[in-house]
Amino acid sequence: MKLLKKIKHQMFRPITFGFLFIGVLFICLSFSSSKEKIKPLKTIIIDPGHGGRDIGAPGKFSTESKICLEIGLKLGKSIEQNFPGVTVLYTRTTDIIPGNVSDKNEGLRNRADFANQSGGDLFISIHVNSAPRIAHRVQSGYKYVGKGSKRKRVPSYRTTYTPNPVKGTETYIWAADESGSKERHISMSSEDIGGETDSTIVEPDMNDPVMKAMQLLYAKKFFENSLVFADFIEQEFTRQGRESRGVKQRNHRGIWVLHATGMPSVLVETGFIGTEEEYLNSDLGQDEIVTNVTDALRNYIGFVEKKPTNNQGGKIPETKMISNSPAININKKEVIR
Repeated sequence: MKLLKKIKHQMFRPITFGFLFIGVLFICLSFSSSKEKIKPLKTIIIDPGHGGRDIGAPGKFSTESKICLEIGLKLGKSIEQNFPGVTVLYTRTTDIIPGNVSDKNEGLRNRADFANQSGGDLFISIHVNSAPRIAHRVQSGYKYVGKGSKRKRVPSYRTTYTPNPVKGTETYIWAADESGSKERHISMSSEDIGGETDSTIVEPDMNDPVMKAMQLLYAKKFFENSLVFADFIEQEFTRQGRESRGVKQRNHRGIWVLHATGMPSVLVETGFIGTEEEYLNSDLGQDEIVTNVTDALRNYIGFVEKKPTNNQGGKIPETKMISNSPAININKKEVIR
């Protein structure tokens, strides 16, 4: 009874937290039948990452924010053309932080609020990756240290940097493992969640009973579908000839927006701005990325509706492969979001 009173009380909170209550309704539905049929996709949310003063990763002549918006809008048009019965909605269609706010975290909440209040069936966030320069410590000469009899000549060093050659695609889902302990991964402490430079991180109130209900919902209902769709996307990138870095999870610094959206959700890193900027800005590159994600969506729709995939195939992954694959281990020295 206390939980019900708490939920009713929270229904009067500001609308920015309204999406949490949808999770409670979903839970009731998700456990009504163990053989419940997944409804067809009717509404897809396209989320071009960053925006406005939040430019994301900077390139030599463009920004992550700009690239994400261009690819996101093209992807939406492609989905509308290829799947006439599907409604496409965008978290932003111009160069702003969603909600036209100045705070990145508030904008992030607006992304999740919009997706949930719109009744989305699938959430696709578009991003561009970045990697730090590679540092090299080289000897530059000699110097003297110490005084008197202890004075001695020692090598001196300087640090030089070279561009990071890393390239390729990655698709992220919310962290979980094959043993069904998704709730434990989601219920991380604030120390685990903090420390990211990207606007995909915000600290949720994990003591909120409705947030806890949302955690359980996502763990039980959305993880497998998110994994399947993410794997289809990376398969299409590989087929295109792109270097795929695989489907990944963030077990210690989760991508909060993927958890806060009450639907299967993925975040697609379409390439590295340091090494693939020209490709990511070109019509050819953007069109190929859009085609790859559209074909992956066709396979995913076939999966959720229990129909054969397209002629190009697309193997359905086993859930256990995601937690055992070395691809999910992020090299923090190599990749910074």
